[in-house]
Amino acid sequence: MHSIRNKLNFTIMTSMIVVLSVTAVFLYQRVAGHVEAVFDGAVLNKAHSLISLTELDEEGLEFDFAEEGVMLEFQQGDNPEYYQLWEQGVDLLIKSPSLEEADLPRLSTELGQHQFADLQLPDGRAGRLIEINFMPRVEIEDDPEDEDYGVEVPPGKPVTMVFARERESLDDTLFVIGSTIFGVMLIVLVIVGLVVWKLVGSGLSPLSNLAKQVSEIDESKLDTRLTHEGNQTAEIAPIENQLNHLLERLQSAFEREKRFSSNAAHELRTPLAELKTLAEVAKMVPDDPEQVVSFFNDVGEISGQMEKVVTTLLELARSEAGLLRVDPENIELSSYCDEIWQHTINGGAGDRSLVKHIPEGLVINTDREKLGMILGNLFGNAVSYSPDKAEIEITAEIRNDNVVIEVKNMSTDLKPEDIVHMKDRFWRKQQIQGGNGHSGLGLTLVEALAKIMKLDVSLQLDNQRTFMVTISGLHPAL
Repeated sequence: MHSIRNKLNFTIMTSMIVVLSVTAVFLYQRVAGHVEAVFDGAVLNKAHSLISLTELDEEGLEFDFAEEGVMLEFQQGDNPEYYQLWEQGVDLLIKSPSLEEADLPRLSTELGQHQFADLQLPDGRAGRLIEINFMPRVEIEDDPEDEDYGVEVPPGKPVTMVFARERESLDDTLFVIGSTIFGVMLIVLVIVGLVVWKLVGSGLSPLSNLAKQVSEIDESKLDTRLTHEGNQTAEIAPIENQLNHLLERLQSAFEREKRFSSNAAHELRTPLAELKTLAEVAKMVPDDPEQVVSFFNDVGEISGQMEKVVTTLLELARSEAGLLRVDPENIELSSYCDEIWQHTINGGAGDRSLVKHIPEGLVINTDREKLGMILGNLFGNAVSYSPDKAEIEITAEIRNDNVVIEVKNMSTDLKPEDIVHMKDRFWRKQQIQGGNGHSGLGLTLVEALAKIMKLDVSLQLDNQRTFMVTISGLHPAL
């Protein structure tokens, strides 16, 4: 199990580290590149100044910068600079006094080109050199009165000059720049980390509050509902609403289970008490044949009622556990309704009759056994709860390529507010409870079977006290 808060903090901080690191490297490279370019520019300018002080005249090459006292930075001492010149890159012409016996490295630069390179100076410091291969400037005397006027100047040869100076100042500057950039980035990361930790914690506080409220709810507090202070966030609101709906359903389910336990105990206690009474009476008159026959008849009837309750509960349990499967087959609806009607009433419908409004030859494709159980329960309820001489109507028609079945009967005492409870287990009108052999499980079983068969069952009671059950979703046979 991982923490959303820690994961968010880790993800955000990792992303910030990557972004800021890339930014810091980019800035350092850009700034360092510019600083190095400025440094190399200064080295190049110094080299060009030395070249400008190099000339070729009648007497040969002259190096004005080599005169004593002109450029003291090339003398021995603290932080000296260095130069060295070769003719045609081979013959040594001159080098700075600061070199003493040492030599500067050569890079084999083409004529008219220059190259930069890092090196270790003779005194051990880190340095930077530039090598330039150039033709010396020719100095021709143009004054006729000068004694050197007209003297032929020897032909010029390429001269290679290497100038070197320390680069510690550059390295120090780059270090300051790098440490500043990365130091600022580190400070920004620390500040951002604290801000992110605070903001993430604040942002997840509604979720923490929700979790705390949920943790305090147990089976004895299912009437509790999740609440919040102020405006709820758009992300948490659906979770809170769904949890409240879940609590409502759980509370309703627990209440149904409590009612179920009570009703089941009542349903089974009553016939058991009757059996006990019958047994006691039978003991009192063991030699009366008529009483014995009546006793066994009553026992059979009571056992049948108990068996019906247990069988219905078993079917409900199997349907809720997903153990029932649909095995569709083609069924001629009109004749099948007659068959279920006769099996349901079994001669006990009194003066009630079934009126069919089913198109001749209508064939549907569904599970025969489960549809029979649904129609049997509906017919049984209609017979038991309709007045004398009532007509039980069953209508079937095709709507939007689906077959819709409606079963109607006149009701004696149903009210509109009873409709919402009629699918509950063991629910019955109080006035008729226990007197007609019904356990209050018929419509519950109808609803469970309809879900397995992917059918919709709706209940209605109109102003004329006509109760109607509508079953939709059946498919006509192809």
